[in-house]
Amino acid sequence: MPQELAQKIKSGQIAIKSQEKLHKTFNLNVSEFALLEQLKQKWGFEDYSQTMLYCIWLASVNDGIESL
Repeated sequence: MPQELAQKIKSGQIAIKSQEKLHKTFNLNVSEFALLEQLKQKWGFEDYSQTMLYCIWLASVNDGIESL
């Protein structure tokens, strides 16, 4: 499932539609940022927005809130 989700995000099937309308600052410690960077590199995401989208969707699918 994580690979399928990553492919959908990279191909644009799951995308942030109104990124310019919302801007939020996240406070992350160095370890958390390093984990985001590792996920970004592992799945080949273009930026941290795609990486965060992946994390949110994966958690939502795992919790039964969303489905692929």
